[in-house]
Amino acid sequence: MNWLSRLLRSLDTRHYLILAALWTAGIIVALTIPAPGLPKVDPSLTLDKFAHVILFGGLAIFWMRALRPDEPRVPWTIPWRRVRNLFLGGLLFAVGSEFYQLIIPFKRSADPYDALADVVGLVLGLGTYLLYRSRTVESNEEPAAREG
Repeated sequence: MNWLSRLLRSLDTRHYLILAALWTAGIIVALTIPAPGLPKVDPSLTLDKFAHVILFGGLAIFWMRALRPDEPRVPWTIPWRRVRNLFLGGLLFAVGSEFYQLIIPFKRSADPYDALADVVGLVLGLGTYLLYRSRTVESNEEPAAREG
């Protein structure tokens, strides 16, 4: 087991709730910082769009884990309700963050392509979490349990 796996296994739901809340607050702070050098609307794949994908991918991963109970479900199934609710909440956050940037008195601008990059990040984050979770559950099952 590598150091990252050991670290992740040592964290429980409380830790992930704190991480998810801090990550969310960090996004809000990042969206509030004045940025006079940013273009108004830019559909090109720039570092800005990549940052949006990473921020919202992390948001999805941290909140998916933070909202998961500590006790494992056997057999593990995809928590579709949590995925749906987190996607809808993330979508509202993505769109709302662009409106927020329109109304703050700092030098920020709304960009629908940023919201699109946020949604791409959400989808990638949700998919990454579900893939990781399904594989860790499979690798932790007893061989007899897998045979059924």
